[in-house]
Amino acid sequence: MTGASRLSRLGMRRRERLFFAATVLPAVSVIGFVIVAPLLISISYSFTDFNLIEGTHAFVGLANYRRLLADPTFYQSLWNTLLLGVSPVVGAFFVGFGQALLLNEAVAGRSLMRGLTLLPWVIPQIVVSFLFLFMYNPSVGVVNVLLRDLGVIHQFVPWLALPATAPPAVAIAYVWTEAPFFMLMLLAGLQTIPPEIVEAAVVDGASWWQRLLHIIVPELRRIIAISTILMVIWNFNNFTIIWPLTEGGPVNATLTFAVWVYRQAFQNFDLGTACTIGVAWLILLLVVTFFYLRVVGGEEPVT
Repeated sequence: MTGASRLSRLGMRRRERLFFAATVLPAVSVIGFVIVAPLLISISYSFTDFNLIEGTHAFVGLANYRRLLADPTFYQSLWNTLLLGVSPVVGAFFVGFGQALLLNEAVAGRSLMRGLTLLPWVIPQIVVSFLFLFMYNPSVGVVNVLLRDLGVIHQFVPWLALPATAPPAVAIAYVWTEAPFFMLMLLAGLQTIPPEIVEAAVVDGASWWQRLLHIIVPELRRIIAISTILMVIWNFNNFTIIWPLTEGGPVNATLTFAVWVYRQAFQNFDLGTACTIGVAWLILLLVVTFFYLRVVGGEEPVT
């Protein structure tokens, strides 16, 4: 190779690096400005006594974390975050999976039904919150009227005002708005399964349950893992539904990390405590995501 050709190749590589840097640098800059910088600032604030009302901003080390671990509200909020983060996902998954299995068949009006089942997902969550707020109304709510007419209850129940009924009432609202997401993801996955595999199983005498457990579910393993962990993360961060319904009450029965951070930062103006809760929240998300992906997404489906 001559010296001129070597210089030409070096110049081409340099231009490729410059082009790569020019295309990637804007995205990296945006991510750093929007995500990394606020994250680092929040972590630094968690080591300070930063209160806008009292006008304090002093370094206190791990005092915020020690106070947080000694606060019973922290453990109640942790439990509520896990409960309202995971349980609605389980319900929404089974509802969405059932819809996907049904809409994957050649039924009449399938295209119309697919569009209608997506409506709860595309409706803004604040609208969903007020819809369920009206449905749970202790005086004229349709839930009370329906259950009374069916003989399930004999008097109207204030569903969102009782610590025992508020969490499941909020979880049902989550399920209603999240099931279409699972339907869409799983329906797309069902349509990628080679029909020859299913037809061969039918010829071999496999029942519907056997085909579901040994063919369909293994083929959808990756989609199930990704969609469920995305929805768990979404629920852990969900504020739009729970705040209009209960504001974290009654007596903190639905207080999640998202609501608690809002209370501390924008009602008490205690940014130090709010950032400390946010760091604990981030650690919880990382732990749940890591173990879930290890358990559910660790193996490739057998084809």
